[in-house]
Order: sequence, then C-alpha cells, then structure tokens
Amino acid sequence: MDQQEMKEKIQQTFDTVCAGYDCNALRFFNKAAAHLPEVFGFNGNEQLLDVAAGTGIPALVCASQLPQGAVTAVDFSRGMLTQAQKKATDLGLSNIRFAQMDMTNMSLNDAQFDAANCSFGIFFVEDMVATLSHIASKVKKGGSVVTTHFLEGSFEPLSEKFTSRLQEYGVEPPPLGWMRVGTGELNRKLYQSAGLKEIEIHQFDVSYHLKNADEWWDVVWNAGYRGLLGGLDEERLARFKTEHLQDISSLHDGRGIPFNIQVLITRGQR
Repeated sequence: MDQQEMKEKIQQTFDTVCAGYDCNALRFFNKAAAHLPEVFGFNGNEQLLDVAAGTGIPALVCASQLPQGAVTAVDFSRGMLTQAQKKATDLGLSNIRFAQMDMTNMSLNDAQFDAANCSFGIFFVEDMVATLSHIASKVKKGGSVVTTHFLEGSFEPLSEKFTSRLQEYGVEPPPLGWMRVGTGELNRKLYQSAGLKEIEIHQFDVSYHLKNADEWWDVVWNAGYRGLLGGLDEERLARFKTEHLQDISSLHDGRGIPFNIQVLITRGQR
C-alpha cells in the first residue's frame, strides 16, 4: 500500500468512526487532554495550532484556557471536524477555527502560532520527523510544540488478545504505529531529529476499568482498531466479535475490565 492509499484508508476509517469517537469507553482521550494546559503553561493569550484535532478534545480543553487567545484546529477527516464544530458550538466556544488539512502539508503561514499541539497523530505518518518539523515550522521561534503518545504496554493484554484472535481469521494486523514513539527515549530522539530543544517528557496514567467486554468493543468499533476489521464479512465479523468478547470477559477482576493506558506528553521548544 503506497502513502496515498494509506492516507485514504486512514481518512475513511476516521470518517466512519467519528460519530462514536466520543463514547465513554474512549474517555482516555479526555483524561489525557486534561493535562495539556499544565504542560503548556498558558498565559491565556496564545494563538495555538492543534494538529490531528479529531473531534476537538484537545482543542476544546485548550480553548477554554485561552480567553484572549484562539485555537486553529486541523484534521484530515471531515467527519471528525463536523463533530468537533458541533461540540464547540454547544459549549459556546467562539475562539476555535476548524479546517480540513493534511498535517504533512498544511496551508498555513510559517511562524504564525505561539504554540502547537498534536495528540495521538504523528504516528499515523511514515516520516514522523518531517511531519513534526512541518508542524514546528508554523510556530514562532521560542514557542512550544507538544505531542501526546501512548506508552508501550498500553492497551495490554486486550490488544494482544484482539490481534491473536484476528490472526485466526487470516488477518495479519500491521505493526502498531504508535510503538514507534512508545518510549520516552523514542520521543526525545524524534524531537531532537526535528530540531526542537529544551525537551521535557511527562508521563501520565489515564487508566480505568471498562464496565464489561462490550465497552471494549466500543473501543474497537469507534477507533483505529475498526480499520482492521474491514476484511471480515458480516458473518465472520459476528463470529469474531462473539469469540473475542469471550476472551476479554475472562479479564474481569470484579470491578470491571482493567484498561491500562499510560501516555507520554512531550514538549519541545522551536
């Protein structure tokens, strides 16, 4: 699959899952975004670029902390941006502008922003260094560039059970893209290669218990995992779901299904 085909597949996946992306089972996105203001240390008047904005979770959190500032939020998926705009309208936030853009080639002026954020997005592209450099180029000298990534070991053992069961159906999932930035050292190397300095890496635990296996299916069906199920017809998908959720139910510890998610939020200076 070439890069254009990969982009189209990613775009299609997120257009498909956009309506369910804010489901309660995926609340780790909200828990991670809640840490962004403390990492940025906003003054309240910054112009912030939010890249791979999704349904606007980081943008909404940051915009609420910028009463004299504004957020420009961009994403590849029109469906995700539609959800984001609706949430901003419902919250009465008027200091956010949403635009559909490819984060590897944004039609924005260089040095236009005081800071930039990209949560759970860099690992979707092949050339992460070039993409991070491109994002940083839109930030003024001395401004902050922040990314959020999963720490290695997150989603386990649920993800491994998903992969193992899928392989039994003749589907070989590709390597997890986020593992390319799954450690502090990998994030530091990425930032250094992109020419950023004064690098800080913060780790946060955003874990919780899923009520049951059905909530894990909400995670699978409403996020990136869903793209791996496209090769299963209706009958095989139903059978896979039944068998996989039996696997996941075995992990119930009395409080629910432990959902281990650790995130690394890295900040560097332009």
